[in-house]
Amino acid sequence: MYEEILKVVDLKKRFGNNEVLKGVSFSIGKGETKVVIGPSGAGKSTMLRCINRLVEPDGGKIYFKGDEITSKNVDIKKIRSRIGFVFQHFNLFKHLTALDNVKIGLKIVKKLSDDEATERAYKALKMVRLEDCASKYPAQLSGGQQQRVAIARALAMDPEIILFDEPTSALDPELVGEVLDVMKELSKKHVTMLVVTHEIGFALGVADEILFFYDGVIWERGKPQEIIYKPKKKETKDFLRRIFELYSRGEEE
Repeated sequence: MYEEILKVVDLKKRFGNNEVLKGVSFSIGKGETKVVIGPSGAGKSTMLRCINRLVEPDGGKIYFKGDEITSKNVDIKKIRSRIGFVFQHFNLFKHLTALDNVKIGLKIVKKLSDDEATERAYKALKMVRLEDCASKYPAQLSGGQQQRVAIARALAMDPEIILFDEPTSALDPELVGEVLDVMKELSKKHVTMLVVTHEIGFALGVADEILFFYDGVIWERGKPQEIIYKPKKKETKDFLRRIFELYSRGEEE
């Protein structure tokens, strides 16, 4: 039975004269992985930040498990505790160990005891294969390991959906695979995920649906095989051609 976790209806956002989101609508069900692709400046990251109200939308509505979270009356801190967010640049506390970075939200937001938080944090680090690095500080970890700690931090909160904002774009190419492997495992475990990425191979292998963003709207959407190999819109074809050219040269956008 389809259980809707997130529903976005006619989402709009502008910054000054720049209309970044021009009416975005989609939904995601429990256990689904949806991947958002598109050129820089298309509104992908802004859309993610609107979902958990890091950025306030100017129009439209967002529903989380049937409740409107764009309502003025909603307790957004409570909602954020149920929506994980993995940022492009990790956002770890440099003065805390990997374990403590994962624990901090459990203690402050979930109000768990230190023992309970430690147990849950270790479990989350084990899920991303980093339990041996629990006592290390971010400076002692590679970029890929830091991003995996960030994913563990999101997982430890037991969220109902995790938003990923280009989680591999700040990594050296040789470190990208270890993060994508963890995300693939999460998808197999039916963790609900909404992922903004340029990693087309990941999208092809994991996504239930791909949303192609262009000029502030969802320009094209469909099954991965359809969007990647048989796109209908010129803009989608042009974007994918550029991505494949960059891949063939071993570069990133």
